[in-house]
Formats: sequence, structure tokens, C-alpha cells
Amino acid sequence: MVLAFAKSRSDATVKREAGEDSQEFEAHKRRRLAERERKQALAALESQRHASTAAAPQVDAVKATKKSGGLKSTAPAAAPQIPDEYLPPNSTLFLQNLPDETDLDTLTSLFGRFDGFKEVRMVPGRKGIAFVEFEQLEGAIGAKEGIGGMTLGDKVVKVTYQRQ
Repeated sequence: MVLAFAKSRSDATVKREAGEDSQEFEAHKRRRLAERERKQALAALESQRHASTAAAPQVDAVKATKKSGGLKSTAPAAAPQIPDEYLPPNSTLFLQNLPDETDLDTLTSLFGRFDGFKEVRMVPGRKGIAFVEFEQLEGAIGAKEGIGGMTLGDKVVKVTYQRQ
């Protein structure tokens, strides 16, 4: 039998020590979910990186220079894109699929109830998207969980973290 100490506190331990409805338990749960999302994003990026290097054909340098007229491309390789669901958490949310009539006041009243709300930024010339910034990561995580998938008007709002 092998025995090892836990590296972090489990949900059951936090519930027992602080109570199921406590602020400490909710904060612990948000941090744990954010960490899991961050690890999934890193794993997705890593798997894309391995897939792109394995799929890239190895071209003989002589053949490449003959085809391109002797000049090699200096353009950087395209970075793999992480799916929106696996983006690492940060304090800025990206809103998509907003109804065209959505305005700054509507989004401010909707997100203003979450801790650490800072501002809403609409994108000029582009309807249906906006950015919501929070002072702390925990506020953004709570807002993403609370607002994500909500129906606004006749559309389901997609809430993801901003790409860094």
C-alpha cells in the first residue's frame, strides 16, 4: 500500500470545514474549475502542436529551393488556434451572438451585479460582440458561469475568455 498526502484540499474537506453554503466553498470551487479549464487549454494547445508537427511533411531542402525559385519563405508559421471552450481564464470576457439592439446600458446592468465589474466595451462597427472587463479573475469566472448560455432577446449569448 502506498500512502501520499493530497496536494490540494478537496471539495468535501472544504464543505466540512467551512459549510456547504459558505463563501469559502464557492471561491474554492471557482478556483478549482478555473484551474481545470486552464489545464484543458494547455493540453489542447499541446495536442495541436504535436498534431501539426507530426502532420507536417519533411521536404528535402533542394526540392524546396527548386520549386520556390531559390528563395525560402521568411514568414512565421501560423500558430495553432485554441478552441474558445479551452481558453485559459482571464479577467476579460468576450461576448458573442448578442442581439443587434443590445446596448452598453443593458450589458452594464447585466454584468454589474458580479464582483469586480469594471467596464463593458462595445466594438464600433461590429454588432453582436462586446468585451466585459473585471478587476479580478474570480468575478470574470462567476460572470461566465452565470451568464454563459443565457438567452438575450432571441439569441443565446456565447461567453468566452478573451484571447491573450
